[in-house]
Amino acid sequence: MKTRFLTLATLALFTAAPPAKADGSAPSVPKETSKEAPAPPVKEEDYAKTLVGTWRQEIKEGPINGYSTTTYFADGTATSSAEIDSGGKKISVSSKAKWTVEKNKLTAEIVESSMPQMIPAGTKVTQTIVSLSENEIRYTQSGKEITEKRVKPETEKAAPAK
Repeated sequence: MKTRFLTLATLALFTAAPPAKADGSAPSVPKETSKEAPAPPVKEEDYAKTLVGTWRQEIKEGPINGYSTTTYFADGTATSSAEIDSGGKKISVSSKAKWTVEKNKLTAEIVESSMPQMIPAGTKVTQTIVSLSENEIRYTQSGKEITEKRVKPETEKAAPAK
């Protein structure tokens, strides 16, 4: 498997969900927050508090397309899932992690993964935060800058009309 694919998948992952599946079913997609003016940057000492919530990353790298969502919880745990299409093969992968922020370094350590052969427990991922606001995080990892947008969790969807 290509190193870049593993890096992309590892970037995204942190949910306790069913094991990876390779099927054609369409995943539910969390909605991004509204397209408003950019929020002001957050001070470094407020990074951990601001990260709490759900974030979405679009994945487009050659034949690899998809997205990932990561939810950071105030207790220092996180869940993540990714839906990836790699040359016609659909892959769903999820994991749980512990996370910390020290200055501008966000580190997540995988504690559980639906694909342990690809992302084993104990894998550490460190990202250098370039900027963080209430709506967007930009960080670098392995020399590449990545942007994620805050999304509303699926639990906040409006109830169907009766």
